Amino acid sequence: MRSVAAILISFPLLLIGSPSLAQAPTSNSAVKPPLLVGTLRPLLDITTLKGDRHPTWPQLSGKVVVVDFWATWCAPCIASFPKFNALKSQTSGMPVEIFSVSYETRGQVYPVLHKFPLQTTVSLDNDFRTFKAFNAWGIPSVFVFDAKGRLAAVVYPEDLSLALIQTVLNGGVPRVEQEKAWDDPAGAEAYFRSLRAKAVEAEHQH
Repeated sequence: MRSVAAILISFPLLLIGSPSLAQAPTSNSAVKPPLLVGTLRPLLDITTLKGDRHPTWPQLSGKVVVVDFWATWCAPCIASFPKFNALKSQTSGMPVEIFSVSYETRGQVYPVLHKFPLQTTVSLDNDFRTFKAFNAWGIPSVFVFDAKGRLAAVVYPEDLSLALIQTVLNGGVPRVEQEKAWDDPAGAEAYFRSLRAKAVEAEHQH
């Protein structure tokens, strides 16, 4: 499981003035993964950065789908880009789709991608609908779905591997510790929304 330090790095500003949010997920068995393994096709409402496409589950049928949730301010998210680029290359020609989903604006995302290129299908969430459906507030979070749209694993980027993806391609369920859900999803959503609102306001002023 990811260390407490790594989790806190993911929310550098969230903890300021919000002591209740400093309680990182623990190994308590009562803490559920963001989604339970076996969950079928949660709401996917995203827009791809290139082409303004809106991928749907029917379009993705027959493919292993990897959904990585990230943000530009999240250091562990940015640090995982080389791994995702390598996996994108390694799965070329396979029935695998890798989406990297941020809740942020194009104005926030483009400068970071210019500095740190990402070869996956970078996408923007539509009004936090996908973040909410996946309960994906403890970024970085990676969700891996099988060819029938069933959730096979929820992992941190460091636990994602070509072998894990291959297991899912073969119809198996990876033997890996599932990521724990962030313990205050409402607080995280409020924080993310405030950051996005400030970005939108700043962009409108220019």
